[in-house]
Amino acid sequence: MKSKDRGWLSLLADIGLVMFLTFVSFLALLVGLSSNLTWNMIYLAVTVVVMTVTYFYGLIPGMLSNLLFVFGQMILALYINVYLKQNVPLKMAFWLILPGLLSGALAMMMSQQQRLQSDNHKLRRQLIEQGVVDIETNLRSLVAFTTDAQVYIENHRRFGLPVTMVTFKVRYYREIRRLLSDAQNQSLLRTISNVLAVVAADNQLAYFWGSKDPTWGMIGHLDQKQAQRLVEQLQQHFTKAIDSHQELHRFDISLTAGIACWDATMNSPYDLMRQGMRELEYDV
Repeated sequence: MKSKDRGWLSLLADIGLVMFLTFVSFLALLVGLSSNLTWNMIYLAVTVVVMTVTYFYGLIPGMLSNLLFVFGQMILALYINVYLKQNVPLKMAFWLILPGLLSGALAMMMSQQQRLQSDNHKLRRQLIEQGVVDIETNLRSLVAFTTDAQVYIENHRRFGLPVTMVTFKVRYYREIRRLLSDAQNQSLLRTISNVLAVVAADNQLAYFWGSKDPTWGMIGHLDQKQAQRLVEQLQQHFTKAIDSHQELHRFDISLTAGIACWDATMNSPYDLMRQGMRELEYDV
């Protein structure tokens, strides 16, 4: 799906949300103005059921439910007028219209969101098949790094922007791995990956390289001081995540970090990555 189409779908979803909230406001206002509290509560409960049908099954089942609701109201009004000899207040007529409008707005919003979600899943599957995204952590892989780094390096050459690679590992991972179950190990990898995804700014990309010797990387237009602050921020987030983890908080787990800045001696993205690996050895 093209970005223009995605923008259009997102706009339609937003319009549907605004319409739905507007109709809900109208409904609340009209219910407040009506004095038939008992019937309003009954009709409101039925409307919630209709909205639930629309949400889970789509527009057509929702509209069919609305037709049944309208037909039921007409039968009830006829019974009250003919058999009970009473008049149904005209101000209750909004229940004939608003539930249908609510269903239409909700269906419009949900259908566009579902199309966007479907497109996102399709895109993620394509990235995984191409090896761009690691399936375990949802971070970008080594295949993606080589392409991404070329863009950062080109920006450095054209505009003089600094390029820095920050590399992370779990301190004493081999020893810690012997103490962890497979499930706990996977949880540890996901926790670190989630922390990187949260900390990464818009102009920074996070990577995961291999599960045997888990290594994470983050590239961005940073100088040495900015990279150091990024490391401190990430380690703080990681410590909080581990301390609050139900199982991992029992282990003494910390991260080592290496910072490598692109310079004139480097020729390829792999030089930057190897320098980041070497810098890890000094963080003991």
